[in-house]
Amino acid sequence: MPQAKTIIITGASSGIGAATALALAQGRANLVLGARRIERLEQVAAQCRRLGAAALAVPCDVAQRAAVDRLVALGVEKFGRLDVMLANAGYGFLERIHEATDAQFDAIVNTNVKGTWYAMQAAAAVMLKQPPIGMGKSRRGHIIAVSSGAARRGLPLYGIYALTKAAQLSLCEALRVELLPQGVYVSSVHPLATATEFFDVASRQSRFRSTGLGHAQPVEAVARKIARLIRRPRPELWPVPGSAWLLALAAAFPRLADHVMARTVGNRPR
Repeated sequence: MPQAKTIIITGASSGIGAATALALAQGRANLVLGARRIERLEQVAAQCRRLGAAALAVPCDVAQRAAVDRLVALGVEKFGRLDVMLANAGYGFLERIHEATDAQFDAIVNTNVKGTWYAMQAAAAVMLKQPPIGMGKSRRGHIIAVSSGAARRGLPLYGIYALTKAAQLSLCEALRVELLPQGVYVSSVHPLATATEFFDVASRQSRFRSTGLGHAQPVEAVARKIARLIRRPRPELWPVPGSAWLLALAAAFPRLADHVMARTVGNRPR
């Protein structure tokens, strides 16, 4: 019988993180779930246990390196190994670039960029020392960052958020080449609009309101594709079919992309 994978998920109390935890729980994974909202996190962990998984809930603010290191240490202490790090924690806000504040910029970079970097470093430190399982490209471990379609195209009012998503993608691209020879694989995930509380949270923190771009993809669909990515690693996962090609088209025709963005981003001042 195959050994259960030990998987750490940050931002696991809701949205993509929670849905992915539940999807993986059905495969009897060992789950280490981190988030700031511990009551909601414990509820997700309890659901995972009912599905047959072992689940550990750990309070974790990814903007704090010590909290991320503790999350990883507790997971390895309990399960003896780390097979997958899913760096999912993050948020967005809406603001015009020229009107954003230092506080807004620093806070989102600390969570989305430094939080992902902390998770990568803590996971790599463990994975590079542990014995390989099998002969695959993720034989020592798999690091996955949940980025966004915004990594490839800056969005009006989401410019600073897009900056953090592009930074995550750059980290993944570089780290994948650096660690592949040692048997650690690195992937990035690029959802578009997903049916989570993301846009509500972003709107509450902003002077603008947004419902995103077009139809929201069910979070369960994204979670199933992430679970499949863990089974069959590849560089990038674009959960919406054709979205990578659309972003490539936007890069080839930036004036057209500007026009489309101006018409389709749902926003209005409060």
